[in-house]
Amino acid sequence: MSSWTYLWVDLGVFLVPFVASFDKRVAFVKEWKAFWPACIITMAGFVAWDVAFTQAGIWGFNPKHLIGIDLLGLPLEEWLFFIAVPYACVFSYACLKKYVPHSPLGMGHGVVTSAMLALTIGLALTFRDHAYLGLTSALCALWLGYAAWRWKSYMSHFWVAYSLLLVPFIVSNGILTGISFWEYPVLHDNPSAIEDHIVWYNNLHNSGWRMFTMPVDDLLYGLLLIGINVSLFEGFKTSFQGSATTSA
Repeated sequence: MSSWTYLWVDLGVFLVPFVASFDKRVAFVKEWKAFWPACIITMAGFVAWDVAFTQAGIWGFNPKHLIGIDLLGLPLEEWLFFIAVPYACVFSYACLKKYVPHSPLGMGHGVVTSAMLALTIGLALTFRDHAYLGLTSALCALWLGYAAWRWKSYMSHFWVAYSLLLVPFIVSNGILTGISFWEYPVLHDNPSAIEDHIVWYNNLHNSGWRMFTMPVDDLLYGLLLIGINVSLFEGFKTSFQGSATTSA
């Protein structure tokens, strides 16, 4: 790995969806006016969270794999992560809605949402003394509860898109955490223990469960990141469509 590795991961995630956005069959570029406000608002919240957790030593970054530009104590690559991943995910979600207009899960999406809501509430209570998993689970539960009430018409497409995105999410996140087929104990007081790790985690604050080298907690973090982006994206779309109808 080199000092460009994290940046290459960001570009690898972002580039294909960005180029495909201009394809007339997809035309995601027309959705930018809804996507970018959603992305920026979500990014603001996650960056604040990221800064706080980095300062607290809950996770951090290996400078050997960064280009060396920091903003508010976070590497530039981390800021770009909150653009690249949401862009690729919302793009995939929008494409799924375009090509599969009817609910792909029927009414089954309600069962999935309810099950995930129960799971996240249980995890939030069980791991309330673990900063990463406890907070992530609690925030997921809040978002899922709101989504079940306000955004249930979109949750069928969301769950299918999320499941399809799991493999690329695990691969890209695995690269950041030194993907391998066994677990490494990486603590904040010894971030150089695994030189291939770009992002390291203090296991005292997460579940300790790993999928290869990626904390499984990241699956809920990804769910929350994608979910909030999609919810705001749909909210802005509805708002803009309403404004256009009123103007007409």
